[in-house]
Amino acid sequence: MNISGTSPVEDPSYRYKMPAVMGKIEGKGNGIKTVIINISALALSLHRSPGEVTKHFGCELGAQTTYNESTDRAVVNGAHTDMVLQQTVHKYIQEFVLCPNCGLPETNYSFRNGCVVHRCMACGAKEMVDMSHKLCTYILAQEKKRKQEEKKSGKKKGDKKEARVVEAEDDKKDKKKKKKKSKDSDDEKKKKKKKDKKKKDKKKSKDSDSDDLADGVDDLSISSEAGVDDEGAMLLAIAAVKKYMAEEPLASTSDIAEVVINQQMASALKSHDRIHIFLRSVLTPNFFKNKEIQTHAPVMVELLNANPIMERHLISAVEFSCLEKTSNFAIMLKLLFDEDVLSEQVILEWAFDGRTDYTLDAVEEEKRAILRSGAEPVVQWLNQEDSSDEDSDSDSD
Repeated sequence: MNISGTSPVEDPSYRYKMPAVMGKIEGKGNGIKTVIINISALALSLHRSPGEVTKHFGCELGAQTTYNESTDRAVVNGAHTDMVLQQTVHKYIQEFVLCPNCGLPETNYSFRNGCVVHRCMACGAKEMVDMSHKLCTYILAQEKKRKQEEKKSGKKKGDKKEARVVEAEDDKKDKKKKKKKSKDSDDEKKKKKKKDKKKKDKKKSKDSDSDDLADGVDDLSISSEAGVDDEGAMLLAIAAVKKYMAEEPLASTSDIAEVVINQQMASALKSHDRIHIFLRSVLTPNFFKNKEIQTHAPVMVELLNANPIMERHLISAVEFSCLEKTSNFAIMLKLLFDEDVLSEQVILEWAFDGRTDYTLDAVEEEKRAILRSGAEPVVQWLNQEDSSDEDSDSDSD
């Protein structure tokens, strides 16, 4: 069956598959228990440990669980149907397997300041899991245990390695004593010939590289091999989107969004780069007069897909676009809020959490501080509006 969270994936060609949970009820009375027969196959398909998956059953079903690694036997106390177990697995996948950004089961755990973080291999996103869940305690404990075991095994390996190094050094000393003979002129001539040959080869390779680069200026695949960075790929994608919109002025919102996504994927850029591509394709210095944000808001909404993480990347794209004229930043934020592209919650989070991991490298700290201070009137207005809404709600209660 398809690997899916709380929302099912109906696509029959979906490549991420897992086995259905198979439980077997054993015992009677107070000793009744459910054995998960295929726990290893299930855990393997999710790229997680069988112990962790078993522990999640216990956290969600409020039951004691045990997993024996030597016998590969997972036991959950109490009688539980396959349907209940399967629903629990889908909940586990939603919270601990799927990437919050792209929704694919391509995540691994990384650990930062005692927190468990999803690191997605598909889109590159790094998002913290819900640390209030009981399973996080187990995951952190297992990571601590793993580090301790690595430390112990590292010491043993280190001792053996040191012994080997000492032996190797002794052997070298013996060889050096035996080989204390002067080198004749023939050896020197051979070395000189080798050096000359290497220089000629290097010169040839440099000439061929420069020829390839000159021939492949308009070819994305060749230019990528020649060392063009993500910014080069981004510029090519922006040019392609601009060209399409110029040729198809009456294109629908969904068609434009599809072109942007296709260009992002073809350029091997990350999924959140699509909002950077679109914003840099449509915004000009006369954005306010030409009502460019109002015109292109529907496409932005479709690209963001109501994802708060994508909204944060939109703010970073706006920061980048306002580097030359920082006073435009607050205006753009307000317009994006008015057009329901950016939510109030995301703007306030951006203003108060102080995170810099969404900010582009091109936006230096000094410029970032100027942009933030310029946006303070908008943030204060949203904050006051939020607090007035809360007051009205409390009055009505």
